[in-house]
Amino acid sequence: MTKRVMRVLTQSPLFNAWSIALSDSETAEALAESLEAQFQPITVYSVLTVTDVVNVGLMSFVLTPASDPKLTNPDEVHKAFMGLKFTRPSGLKGILNRA
Repeated sequence: MTKRVMRVLTQSPLFNAWSIALSDSETAEALAESLEAQFQPITVYSVLTVTDVVNVGLMSFVLTPASDPKLTNPDEVHKAFMGLKFTRPSGLKGILNRA
């Protein structure tokens, strides 16, 4: 079977209000009508819009003071080095851990 025939056989038909959408243009029209019915503009302006909620969340994140970073000590660095296998490269560049 050709790819075109396989695509036709695997697609399920899309139903709009009055018929089955068979062509690409009918499918596009049915999808447009469905999306238009589902997503309507907000007409009640007393309710916060999604962008307002996101802006408030971002501003609270930006204005929150950052915590102090957790510093390492020489013992933790030594343990990390001792856990490495020196004969194997650790990254994409192929540089050995011994370096």
